[in-house]
Amino acid sequence: MPMNTRIRELRKTLNLTQKEFAQKIGLKQNAISYMEKADSTVTEQNIRTICSQFSVNENWLRTGAGKMFLENEKK
Repeated sequence: MPMNTRIRELRKTLNLTQKEFAQKIGLKQNAISYMEKADSTVTEQNIRTICSQFSVNENWLRTGAGKMFLENEKK
């Protein structure tokens, strides 16, 4: 599963719309729409922001390995 699909899966797990997800990480809805599209690139800054804001396991976001959320930090 590519990172774009994992970002969409994360957003749906958090029960957030693209607009709500974008607002929480300081972006616009169209940026999230782009990130979720197949073969689009996600910047290092956006990866770090997503992981920090939602306590996401960076290894999971990048590779799909491990659990979605960091242990004992799920918000």
